[in-house]
Amino acid sequence: MNKPSKVATPPRGKSVVVMTPDERIADMQAFGREIRESKKTAQAFLMRAGILDKKGELAKPYRG
Repeated sequence: MNKPSKVATPPRGKSVVVMTPDERIADMQAFGREIRESKKTAQAFLMRAGILDKKGELAKPYRG
């Protein structure tokens, strides 16, 4: 039997970009600016992250 590889491989048809730490920080900062462009983009991100539900309200695990 073959041992499973410890290196993650991207799904078929996807590529992986290897970044330096500084490039990764810049990429994350750019993404933060992108999702904060408007209320709509921020809500869309929070919905994809599972923090807001489809109605735009806090998802069940985050309700107080």
